[in-house]
Parts: sequence; structure tokens; C-alpha cells
Amino acid sequence: MLSFFLSDANFWFSCALGIVVALFVMVVVGTLMGVSLLGLADDQADFDADAATGSLTALASWLSLDRLPLMVWLVILLTSFGIIGILTNLVSQSAIGGHFPVFVVVIVALIAALIITGRFGGMIARMLPKQESSATHSEQLVGTVGHITLGTARTNNPAEAKFLDAFDQPHYLLVEPIEPEDIFQQGDKVVLIKKQHHSWLATRYLEL
Repeated sequence: MLSFFLSDANFWFSCALGIVVALFVMVVVGTLMGVSLLGLADDQADFDADAATGSLTALASWLSLDRLPLMVWLVILLTSFGIIGILTNLVSQSAIGGHFPVFVVVIVALIAALIITGRFGGMIARMLPKQESSATHSEQLVGTVGHITLGTARTNNPAEAKFLDAFDQPHYLLVEPIEPEDIFQQGDKVVLIKKQHHSWLATRYLEL
């Protein structure tokens, strides 16, 4: 069985599943260390309706890229691609005693994986807490008060924090202190000041 997974016909599919396993291990280790590795990627793929063409925006929506955290979307895609490719080769080996050309199976598995990711990703997006879309809601979240939920935030070392927007929708964001000497611990209240590419700058919330 191991030789089947490591064969040339299954190389790309085994690599895809191997990446998923590696990401899972990284997330588990990061959680144990108090670091949210899921948040190191953008919360969602950044599609600005003003900058992107209509067709590109529609494609991103169809693939659920604009509704899922990028790492979650990638895990669904890689898992679907790997399983479909290996199952295709397993069925062909049983039926005809051989494999279809590798590039044919890769193309078929990729197309099928994109379709599955778009449909299954939409289902998952409806079950996840509403994520912040930097292209649409960044300015609306400036000044929002929240608290650190995971990790310790220092300059260039963000931690996860939870905020509620004007509609009481939760947003889980990576934040780091705007003051270089400040440190945010779990449970500390902070105020969002400025959006960066991968995180937010925040200041400590001082209750009167």
C-alpha cells in the first residue's frame, strides 16, 4: 500500500495530502505554544471590488475564496485534490490494471477539487464565525474594543483577539501593540487603531 501512495502516478496527490498533515501538525503545535497559526495567513483572500474586475470577483465568490480563511480554503482544496487523484488511480488500477496518464488525472482531480472546494467551502463558511473582510470593513472596525483570546502580543508578534462589530458579529483578528514597549496578554482589552497587511495595530483599552 505504501508503494502505491509513493508511486509516480500518485506523487502529486500524496504531496498534497502530506502538506495537509504538515499544516495540521503546525496548527496543533502552534496552539500548544499559544500562537494562532491559522491567522498568520490573511483572514480571507483579499478581493477589493474596486480593484478587481467583475469576472475575477465572481470567480473568487464561486470558489468561496471571499468567505473562508485562506488556510482553511487551502486545506479543503489540497485534501479534495489528493483524495480524488488517489481514488481515480485506485479505481483505474483495479479496472484496467494500470493508470491513466499523470497529467490527465492531475487536471481532472484539480477541476473536481475546485468544484468541491467552492461548494463545500460555502457550507463551511456559513458555520464559521463571520470573518473580517479587509477590503470592505477595515475602516468600520477602527476604534472597536475587544480582548486578546489566544497568545501574547508584542511588536511584530501578533496574537489573536476577538471583536464585535456594530451588528454584534464576531471578528477574530491578529493584533499587535502600536506602542513598541507594550505587551498584550490573554484577556487584555485593546482598541483597534490601524489595519496592516497581516495584522492590526492596537492600543490598550483604559477603562475610566
